[in-house]
Amino acid sequence: MARIIATALLFLFCFSTSRSQDAFYKHFEGKVGTNINIVVDLVKSGEKLSGYYYYFFDDKSGDTSWTHYGKSMPIFGSLKDNQFEFSEFDPEVKGAVFRGLLNNNIIEGTWNSADGKKQLPLNLKESYPEGTMPFNAYYMSESGQLFEKKINPKASIEVSLLTPGEFIRLNVADSVRNNIYDHFFDLKQTTGDPKSLMTAMKDLYITNYRNSNADLYQEGAASFDWQKRKEVRILHNEKEVLSLEYFDYGFTGGAHGLSLSNFHVFDLQDGHQITLEEVFRDEYNNDLRDIINSAARSKYRLQRNQLMTDAGFFVEYLDPTPNFYITKDGMGFYYNQYEVAPFALGPVEIFVNYGELRRILRENSPVYRIISK
Repeated sequence: MARIIATALLFLFCFSTSRSQDAFYKHFEGKVGTNINIVVDLVKSGEKLSGYYYYFFDDKSGDTSWTHYGKSMPIFGSLKDNQFEFSEFDPEVKGAVFRGLLNNNIIEGTWNSADGKKQLPLNLKESYPEGTMPFNAYYMSESGQLFEKKINPKASIEVSLLTPGEFIRLNVADSVRNNIYDHFFDLKQTTGDPKSLMTAMKDLYITNYRNSNADLYQEGAASFDWQKRKEVRILHNEKEVLSLEYFDYGFTGGAHGLSLSNFHVFDLQDGHQITLEEVFRDEYNNDLRDIINSAARSKYRLQRNQLMTDAGFFVEYLDPTPNFYITKDGMGFYYNQYEVAPFALGPVEIFVNYGELRRILRENSPVYRIISK
């Protein structure tokens, strides 16, 4: 009996040390004010909110297919007791703030300008139109001590996972799910349900932490804490085009941690991963390289005759990368830390709107589904 009670108490202790596990993914559509349409892909992980949104206007006229309203914006915030607040995330510019209530898959609240001087009503409803894939969400936040009887040092791991929900084409959902499992989990075998795979990944991570540090640790030495965060993020999920980001951050000591983002774009008509060769016409490479480098020079404010190496880059020009994403407004080309520049410059993300890419798009390019009226 004593052993049963002790086991029960240990279970309760382990459970109580883990933060809230509830999570969801929701695709919202609605309006800000009376004429601004807004689409939001929102993920809840514990009490945290994250995702992306874009907007467009009702009163457009003429050739609207190529109108560019700005890159789809990442958002971050929180949700507690149905009350939410999230804001645009841009390291260079203070963004707008959204506040209100989320009840029964409906969002009602306000959009507030960055300077706080303007406020508009916000009304959104969860919706999955044809060509949009529902997702199931899973969240885990755990830690493990290096030694049983010491609170510190410890290894912490936070995981936010998305897997396809019910979709009209089962083979497409299976294809996306298999891709997520193969690229997200640091495991030799990726068969099983999501929760068991997350637990297996956590157990392996903490075991590696203990095996790597137990014999090296000295009381009072530099931090032996480890941190890991893995997320599946949705940048675009409409018109049978799905853009996913697999984000991975790790800290194992030293001056700083390291983050990696790998992007995968899927054609939801058949589930295959879209390549640059499908998006652009034959012999596109030189033209696309010029477009990317022009955007990069503008973003980093380089003078006409200034070399990229003079600005800190490792290279004189950026080659098109297969690490790209597709959104409503254009395409992003992403170079991870240390890939083309030192850590001080961070990851290099070059976004190009469709107006700049129009002349080199293939006639049957999947992006035409996104930019059609």
